[in-house]
Amino acid sequence: MTEVRDITLISPPASMRVQAAPMLCWLVVDDDDTVVEPIRAFMVELAANGTSPSTRRSYCHDLLRWWRFCRAIDTTWDAATSIDVRDFVRWLQAKPNPQRSRSGAGSRPPAGTVNAITGKSYLRAGYAPRTINHALSVLSAFYTFTYEAGLGPWNPVPGSHQERRGVPVRRARYRQKVPVFQPRAISEENLQDLFATLGRDRDRALVAVALSSGARAGELLSMTVRGIEHGQGVVAVEPKGGMGSRIWIPAAPESFVWIARYLATRPVDGTDGPLWLTLRSPHAPMDYFALRQVLERANRRLGTNYTWHDFRHTFSHRILADDRMTLTDAQALMRHRHLDTLNNYAAARLDELVTALHRHLATPPPEPPRTNIRYDADDLAVLFPGLQQ
Repeated sequence: MTEVRDITLISPPASMRVQAAPMLCWLVVDDDDTVVEPIRAFMVELAANGTSPSTRRSYCHDLLRWWRFCRAIDTTWDAATSIDVRDFVRWLQAKPNPQRSRSGAGSRPPAGTVNAITGKSYLRAGYAPRTINHALSVLSAFYTFTYEAGLGPWNPVPGSHQERRGVPVRRARYRQKVPVFQPRAISEENLQDLFATLGRDRDRALVAVALSSGARAGELLSMTVRGIEHGQGVVAVEPKGGMGSRIWIPAAPESFVWIARYLATRPVDGTDGPLWLTLRSPHAPMDYFALRQVLERANRRLGTNYTWHDFRHTFSHRILADDRMTLTDAQALMRHRHLDTLNNYAAARLDELVTALHRHLATPPPEPPRTNIRYDADDLAVLFPGLQQ
């Protein structure tokens, strides 16, 4: 009988790192700056397939985590088995996610509890099911590539038995059950409280643009000083998977008012640099951490757990609730490739469900229809010939 590995004793070393590289954008290097060749070859394949730099960076981090795990269990990437993949999943299920560590976390509610104001649960301390499934997908793609290229063994990541039999695929082994998307749209009352809490014109402008355009966090950060057309009511952003290209997206007139107020106090050097700068000298371009801190400050004051993606959900919720908007309009404004992606944004808020239920319960049931049944005169004449009608 195979001995079950004690995953609590697995402690991967903090060795190796993901490093920026010309042409390929990202690579994994060892402690002595030696490039991990199988991963480099995989990055070449991904670059040839036109994947975005952010996708390649994500893949590198997933493979780095796998490499470190293999070292911790005294094996190599090309000697790993499906049992090692299983234990990797078990380890991810039990291990705290370092990305969940935030300063001041001691004052926050426990992970998994539901916020009474937003109705959203706080992020779990460990790796989410979608993160684990993504890691398995990356490993499967990597091993499939190395096997076909003659660089590595057969793929140790188990596939679905249904997939091999040619029937509709359910869930492959070790794939996690993903919870249903929870509603994340913000109510109008909560939006007013949030906006009143923001103390800077820059922060108000950021929220106004995100709320009226559905821009993702990366799209917000890609905005430039000259990428603003007040007259046409559009702003230029680099879309998800845009590979450096830019598109114009519409925003509400109020957004441009707040942008103008922000620019009136923002240091201007005459160049077409990033629009959003940090408030403290030397006024560097905002990154994801600085953007997240804008809402972190508001969350601490309000006792909420808002994220920037909640504004995108709110934007979509408003569009889908407008009878004048078609589904294709919503798809175009959300910049989705597939129409069915809108299902992830269509969940009703809890307060809306409560209101709808109370309205239903307060409405009395309709009275049953009253029918006046009469016999047919010809039938009566046949049955009762002498009956006077």
